[in-house]
Amino acid sequence: MQTAPQSPDENPASREEIAEALAKASPLLGTSICLECSDSRVILSGKGSVFLLCQSQAVPENWPKYPRQPLLRCPFLRKGLSESQPAS
Repeated sequence: MQTAPQSPDENPASREEIAEALAKASPLLGTSICLECSDSRVILSGKGSVFLLCQSQAVPENWPKYPRQPLLRCPFLRKGLSESQPAS
């Protein structure tokens, strides 16, 4: 029996483990700078899809909550671990 994927909050993982899981989901996601941003959150759907949510307070209203990936440049990038990527 297959279990539904857990959210990153329920199953803490290192930044490297999350990046590896994203790279397997889509090789392009693993190259996104969103993975380095402290305002990003990894969202895993019940069907196994992976999304990167931008939670930055600095972005204008017209900035997408789920930017097209891979995002290679971002004026709102804040380096650091996101809250869904705890240090191990």
